[in-house]
Amino acid sequence: MGDYFQDFYSKGFAYDGGSSVSWGTRAALRERIAEDLELTTIYTFSGALVPTGTLDGALRDALRTAQRHSASADLGGKTPVTRTWLAAGYKWVSGPALSRLDPYGEDVLDTSAFLHVGIRQPLPWPTFGRWEANAECDNLLAQGYVSLRTHDGQVLLVPAFRSFRGGLSLQF
Repeated sequence: MGDYFQDFYSKGFAYDGGSSVSWGTRAALRERIAEDLELTTIYTFSGALVPTGTLDGALRDALRTAQRHSASADLGGKTPVTRTWLAAGYKWVSGPALSRLDPYGEDVLDTSAFLHVGIRQPLPWPTFGRWEANAECDNLLAQGYVSLRTHDGQVLLVPAFRSFRGGLSLQF
């Protein structure tokens, strides 16, 4: 039971895949193309948990750390009148990976795995602070899923969920 963390809102769960130690490197370039348009490109070489083949025993015994490459490009900009921020990007990974290659870089440089789009709209509410509506769609093509054969059938491992999230943001 300690290996699983159940998601109570779906049939999914997180699994403790065991320890993974790796080193890696990242090269990133963020370039302002126009006043309200910027391009971010990232290359990463790092270790990730990958499947070794068929699953005969515990899942963590069928995983190992292997080096992977990834390259991503993100384009984002503001519309002139409404100041709406639109962003779209794609991150390619060189092979199956059950863990993220560069979680810190993805967070700092505001990117996600595979095809993703986002929108942020400032709201002109006359109250205190700055209000913003936002929406993000991640892994739109449902890529990166890994299917493993077990003695009970197939199991599908999902390192990056296809997801949609949105909401309101208040900055004061």
